[in-house]
Amino acid sequence: MYTLMLKKLLSWGLQMKLYKVIYNRRSAKKYGWTPAWFGAKKFDSYLVERIIEFQKIHDLSADGLVGEVTFRRVHTNKEAFPSSDKRILCNGAMVPIEWDKVKISLLKEGTYKKVKNRRTPTMAVTHWDVCLSADSCKRVLEKRGISTHFVIDNDGTIVQLADCNDIAWHAGIRKVNNVSIGIDFSNAYYTKYQSNYIKNGHGPRPVLGGSRVHGVKLKPHLGYYPAQILAYKALLKFLNNTYGLDLECPLGDDGELLTAVHEPAAKGVFSGVVCHYHLTRKKIDTAGLELKKILNEINIYPAGSRD
Repeated sequence: MYTLMLKKLLSWGLQMKLYKVIYNRRSAKKYGWTPAWFGAKKFDSYLVERIIEFQKIHDLSADGLVGEVTFRRVHTNKEAFPSSDKRILCNGAMVPIEWDKVKISLLKEGTYKKVKNRRTPTMAVTHWDVCLSADSCKRVLEKRGISTHFVIDNDGTIVQLADCNDIAWHAGIRKVNNVSIGIDFSNAYYTKYQSNYIKNGHGPRPVLGGSRVHGVKLKPHLGYYPAQILAYKALLKFLNNTYGLDLECPLGDDGELLTAVHEPAAKGVFSGVVCHYHLTRKKIDTAGLELKKILNEINIYPAGSRD
C-alpha cells in the first residue's frame, strides 16, 4: 500500500513539474517574455525555481508560474533595469550595479552547483584566467567542468557566468567555494601574448616586474588594464552593498598585503577579499594586484587586518 501511495505521489510530482513547464511556455508566448528574464536558459524545472525566487523576493504567490501578476512585476523590473546594462543576477533577481558594462552569459549546467536556499558569501577569491578574453575563459571553463562567478574582460566589461547564489567551483577547496564568490581577471599572464592584445585593439597591457608570491620573485608578467581595475572596484562595492562582504584583505605583520598562504582564508573562515595564492602555495594568481591599495581607494577599508 505504501509503495502504491509513493508511486502516486511521485507521479503527481512529475505531473506538476511538467504542468509548470508547459504553463510557462504558453505564458511566454502570450506575454512575450523569455527564460533569460529570470536568469535561466530554457523552460525547465530550473526556470521554475528561479521564478519562485523572484516571486518570494517580490512578495508574490510563490507557485513558479508566470501569470498576469508575476509578468507585470518582472516586466516593470526589466524596464527599470534594462537587461543590457547595470544588473547582476543574485538569487534569481536582477540587482543594480554602478557600472556601465555588464553582460550575463551563464555557464552550462553541471559546471557549478545550484543552491535552492539563499546563501550569503563572506569571501571573494580573485583569479586570473590565463586566457585572452572572457569568451575564451568561458569556453575553457566549460571544457574543464569548472566555474567562476565573474570574469572581467579586457575592456572592463563584467561578465557574469553564474548566479551569485550558486556555488562556483573555482577555489579548489570545497569549504571555500561554499562561502565565496569567484572573480577572474581576463589576463593571459605571459608577456609573449602582449602582441595579441595589441593586434586585437586593446592596446598593450601593463607589464609587472618584481612581483613576489610565496617568497619567490616572479619573472615579468602581464598586469591589469586600468578599466579592469575600475570594474573590479565596482564589483567589490556591489558585493559589499548586497551581501555585506567585508572590504578587507589578508595583511602581514608589517601591515602590508600578505603575499603568501593565509590560513583563515584557506579554511574558509576569513571575511573579505583574497587572491588565489592566499589559499594554496600551488597558485600565484593574482600576483601584482595591489589589493590593499584597491580596497583603500574604495574608501571603506577599515584599519587593521581581520583573522
